[in-house]
Amino acid sequence: MSKKYWRAGQISDLELFAAHFKTHKYRRHIHEGYVIGVVTHGLEAFYCRGQVHTAGPGDVILVNPQSQHDGEAASDAGWSYRVMYPSEAHFLRVENNGIRPYFAKSVVHDPNLASRIARLHKGLESQCDTHEMREIWAGILLDLVERHAERPATEDYTYRDPRRIALIEQILRASCIDGIGLEEVADEVGWSQWHLIRSFKAAKGISPHDFLVDCRIRHAKGLIDDGEGLAAAAVASGFVDQSHFTRHFTRAYGFTPGAYRRSRS
Repeated sequence: MSKKYWRAGQISDLELFAAHFKTHKYRRHIHEGYVIGVVTHGLEAFYCRGQVHTAGPGDVILVNPQSQHDGEAASDAGWSYRVMYPSEAHFLRVENNGIRPYFAKSVVHDPNLASRIARLHKGLESQCDTHEMREIWAGILLDLVERHAERPATEDYTYRDPRRIALIEQILRASCIDGIGLEEVADEVGWSQWHLIRSFKAAKGISPHDFLVDCRIRHAKGLIDDGEGLAAAAVASGFVDQSHFTRHFTRAYGFTPGAYRRSRS
């Protein structure tokens, strides 16, 4: 048996748990908030809302607040899983419509979403870009509600407002070095995070965070053109370190910052 519990300060003190169990059996219990889990290896069986469910890789476990449940291995190999415990406030902060989502199914098969939850969970164990983590988290919450909640948000994110889109661009450009959270941008333009992400991506073809990173890359590129060293250009452009900068630069252009600097000289 191995397990780890911690709180992610990057995302409003979100509670996180990762474990591998073979013989452990949870007694029936409840949580004040939601339970969002993904099984990465093996199979878990658990009781929830009058029946026993089985979850494996590619499945997302969804337990509503105050819903009694337990858990145990469904195979001799046991199971490994990663769990997040968002409160109702986490959902309301993103949706901003006063509706608390209710998940009618305790297990849904959604490999794409399960993979994203697992990647974010792993990322929150290390020193990752906080703003990127927050945007990924917001996207996961939005997709959970949109795909699997019984009462999805009714906000029409296909509506485009050129004035607000331009204002978002202006805010992101001005904040590209120091960074800015989705909540702050959403409050400034008068949209929920849900509406902001969907509308901006529909209008620009890129997420707000990717747009901000693109601004940072261009800023660093300009500093390199002026003769600045790679590490200094990375830090001066808001990247955590040179490796963080190199990863994003290479993903954007297909070659490393070092190759770019050599070509300039």
